[in-house]
Amino acid sequence: MIRNFIVMALLICSPFLPAVNSSQAQSLNKKAVYVGANKCKQCHKDIYEGWKSTLHPYKFQRATSDSIVGDFSRNNRMEVDGKKTTMFKKGREYFVTTTGPDNKVHTYKVKYVIGEFWKQLYVTEFPNGELHILPAMWIVKTQKWKGTTAWSKNIIYQYACSGCHNTGTQINFDQSSNTFKTTWADLGVACEACHGPGSTHVKAEKNKKSSTIVNPAKIPDPARAAMVCGSCHTRGSCCEGKYNYPYGYKPGGQLNFMFNEKPKLHPDDSSRANRQEYIDWQKSGHAREGIVCWDCHYTHRKGNSNKYQTKLPGSSLCRSCHEVENKGVHGIHSVNNCVGCHMPPIGKRATKGDVHSHRFSVVSPKKTIDAGGLKKQPNSCNACHYHQNDKPEDMLKMLEKAKTSGKNRKEFY
Repeated sequence: MIRNFIVMALLICSPFLPAVNSSQAQSLNKKAVYVGANKCKQCHKDIYEGWKSTLHPYKFQRATSDSIVGDFSRNNRMEVDGKKTTMFKKGREYFVTTTGPDNKVHTYKVKYVIGEFWKQLYVTEFPNGELHILPAMWIVKTQKWKGTTAWSKNIIYQYACSGCHNTGTQINFDQSSNTFKTTWADLGVACEACHGPGSTHVKAEKNKKSSTIVNPAKIPDPARAAMVCGSCHTRGSCCEGKYNYPYGYKPGGQLNFMFNEKPKLHPDDSSRANRQEYIDWQKSGHAREGIVCWDCHYTHRKGNSNKYQTKLPGSSLCRSCHEVENKGVHGIHSVNNCVGCHMPPIGKRATKGDVHSHRFSVVSPKKTIDAGGLKKQPNSCNACHYHQNDKPEDMLKMLEKAKTSGKNRKEFY
């Protein structure tokens, strides 16, 4: 048990920045402006380089040969609802020919890309400065094109996405001319997205540096601290539906009174889509006990042996805090696959099952049976490739028997 407390202390306590309470954070954010990650780099080079090894900096990038991962030359055609779309490269620039909002075929230049690790979306700029996500997205795992609805819904990127994919967004919309002159402190998710605008911190004298920046890990209330991550790892709307992100939120502020969550859920209340980790977490035992995101995930550097930035790989992270005996239902799997059962891959980001539940509770096959089948409600057992074709009824019998017998796994496989 002492080992567990030591581990948790190491996970929770960050040496980089001292404590700033919630009221101080809000006061700082009102006075400060964004300065950009390159300014942070001048004093925090190691942290900056660690951050560059994470996924956050690459949530939004300029379209270049280095950032484009989709096939714009060979497998470069697709059709959705009878409308043809062609992707191609000309010189150093990338283009998409497709049917526009006016129902006429146009060729659009790809100016920016969103993501590159699970899927990649392509953004064009209209003459008035509006940014729009084009209708074709590239699925990395399958190496295929797939349609996206953002184009057909005529969604404006600045209002739907920018608050979470960029740092320090200034939309700069002029109503009289119907034009946008949008700017960012950083294209992707950078330092100030989590620590708040940094101009006051940069200008402060050395002995006052510590009190002029927000460190989420040092916010006393775990619920409010987790809102920093939750401001983007959620789904919903703000400001009477105008924004699909919590417009105006700054780290240390109160998220729950300014954002209406609208999650996509399975019948059992578990998430079926990406960027809902915060919504899941709020329903978990971790939330009740004050265990927050960075207790498990690194924020400033790549994770150990995985792309999820976790501090230990797989179930070894869970077992660094939870002592589990290899018997009963936990004896079914000799390796005690905590993640497989308690964080089942039942959501979808780009391909089926590429999003893990963050409620940290087993989804029983009974939930599937009650909902009317796997298409309506996945569960932890059938989410495993070994049992993907088994009947949920058989899975439930196995679990019930394991709970009562405590016998080893050989009787169940």
